[in-house]
Amino acid sequence: MIDHYAVNKFLYDTDRNEQFVRRYIDDPDSYVDWYFDERLSRLLDNESEQSAVETTDDATRTALKTYDFTTLYRDGAHPFILWTLMLPIIEAKLASGEFVVSEAPADARAENRKPMAYYRDRILPHGRPDFRY
Repeated sequence: MIDHYAVNKFLYDTDRNEQFVRRYIDDPDSYVDWYFDERLSRLLDNESEQSAVETTDDATRTALKTYDFTTLYRDGAHPFILWTLMLPIIEAKLASGEFVVSEAPADARAENRKPMAYYRDRILPHGRPDFRY
């Protein structure tokens, strides 16, 4: 089971900073390690104080390093924050050919059709996320 606070903070904090998103796309292994080793304990927008949050387990780090949003979704990561961070990653990976999508839904906005199809295909089998903490 994921540490909901740590994962959601990672998703939120990374998504709010364009440089963090770029680092996460370019080198997820080192970015995730840096984030959990150095940034996680900092309070957002307050570098002088630290929180008592502990680092996550290896399975959670691996899921973040491999963009395994299916596992994160299934285990209760906040679905909206997860989607907003995964969108630019999926877009970049689709553009580079690393991710492939079979069919895009017609009901989505044109610019989101392929990323949404890729995301939706992988989370639909899991239904609603598990929010039990």
